[in-house]
Amino acid sequence: MFRRLCFGFFALSAAIRAEDPFEPEDFDITGALLNRGIDVDTIPDLHNLKGDISQQLPQCRALDQIYGTDQLLQSNNQEFVAFTNGYWSKQQSDTQPACVFRPDDADAVSVVILISRLTTCPFAVKSGGHAAFVGGSNIPGGITVDFSRMQEIELSADKKIASVQPGNTWRRTYSELAKDDVTVIGGRVERIGVGGLTTGGGISFFSPLRGWAIDNVASYEVVTASGRIVEASPAANSDLYWALRGGGPNFGIVTRFNYEAYPLPNNELWGGTKRFLEPAFPDVITAYHNFVANAPSDPNAGGWCAWIVYNGTRIVGQELYYARPDGNNASIFNEFNAIEPVIGDSTENRNLVDYTISQQSTQPYGLRELFSVITIKLDHELLTFAKDIFFDKIGPAAAAEGCLPVLVFQAITLPILEKMKKNGGNPLGLTVDEGPYVTVQISVWWIKPEDDDLIYRSASDILEAISLVSKSRGKHASYVYMNYAAPFQDVIASYGAENKQKLMKIASKYDPKRVFQELQPGYFKLDRAAVPDSPYFRF
Repeated sequence: MFRRLCFGFFALSAAIRAEDPFEPEDFDITGALLNRGIDVDTIPDLHNLKGDISQQLPQCRALDQIYGTDQLLQSNNQEFVAFTNGYWSKQQSDTQPACVFRPDDADAVSVVILISRLTTCPFAVKSGGHAAFVGGSNIPGGITVDFSRMQEIELSADKKIASVQPGNTWRRTYSELAKDDVTVIGGRVERIGVGGLTTGGGISFFSPLRGWAIDNVASYEVVTASGRIVEASPAANSDLYWALRGGGPNFGIVTRFNYEAYPLPNNELWGGTKRFLEPAFPDVITAYHNFVANAPSDPNAGGWCAWIVYNGTRIVGQELYYARPDGNNASIFNEFNAIEPVIGDSTENRNLVDYTISQQSTQPYGLRELFSVITIKLDHELLTFAKDIFFDKIGPAAAAEGCLPVLVFQAITLPILEKMKKNGGNPLGLTVDEGPYVTVQISVWWIKPEDDDLIYRSASDILEAISLVSKSRGKHASYVYMNYAAPFQDVIASYGAENKQKLMKIASKYDPKRVFQELQPGYFKLDRAAVPDSPYFRF
């Protein structure tokens, strides 16, 4: 195996003057690799590409030569097959990259970015692999960067900052931090990775009290397009810090999230699901509307509302959670508790890790998946209309083999919006004055690829109808939540023209050659949807 030269990266970084352009116009990729101990002239697969960068396989052999088979998986390897089969959605597990690279530190991430640039090879980045569509965190014919070897979790001596690498899932993160009776603001499903959830927003069981994950990251370690490893915080590269708070993977690869940590005695909170049949639907809508409107009275409380057809029966599952034990006694839940009859009630005091495990059962692996979402301003009649048109129009799609469509209401309450102001705010374009908001999500799983068009068109048509009524009632909001968006939706445009322009300006500073726009093409880009120019979600 090729032995890397021992160059001190951080000594190199210190030598760069602050006033220098972040990436000079004459940036030398081979020189940057040499500064990281990689001499292109000694690696035939890279040396032979000088002047001929049309190939896309030699970079895999080069990574194998530099790092060895422990960190590089290729398609003739059983571990490669196990890796691709490990994605959540069938669309992603059916995707075949040229190779899978498993870096073990930020320096190795720097190298793979530079090699991708040298060979113009596209890449994708996998934290937990929970994106629903091709290219989200796996890429056909390119390099998939898998963070499974980067799983450090470190808690500061004062227990106020938890430093988490992107190879961690939320189950592992919460389990480790529970040893010290603390937690961070993160995901609600055990196998979701910290990386994608956090850079897209990050709704948590504790969001009503603390905000979203993006509002609770003290700083990021980021590998930029030039291979430089930088800190992004309110005090260092503050523009990049702002952009990472919801801007997705458009500015660099985050290799460490330094989260604010909060006490959680015994790792315990309260939560669960109350289930009701159709006669109770009007009462559930009213209770949910009032619950969202009254959120400032008790920011410990949160929940979502899920509408489904199961074996021909219409059901609503009202998830309720509370940031500490014994939430059943909280008066903010009184309207829900008064609704009868209840056909199921799983609310109880829960261990946080166990709660995330229980949520995984609602998101099984190995099926075709669609997320799609719009945002409205809180309005009782509009919530009722959304529920009604979903049930009225989803029938043909629901008849597809193995199909389960779900309509979900999830609030962005005034307490959450207040937390978004922390440390200079974020680019999402949401404001306290216009809130509270409700995300209206259609999530579907199914089996056969030939049903894709039916599923996509049905979800698109239903959300378009809700959007049109929201506009007629003055309750429309442009925001599209990245983590729930369909690949056909232009997420960044939904943040508003001013924020989009600011994000593009920041990207041009840290990535002037558009590496993360062109070589990492599969997720939501600054100027387009992940799958642009489709016939779906064109409203």
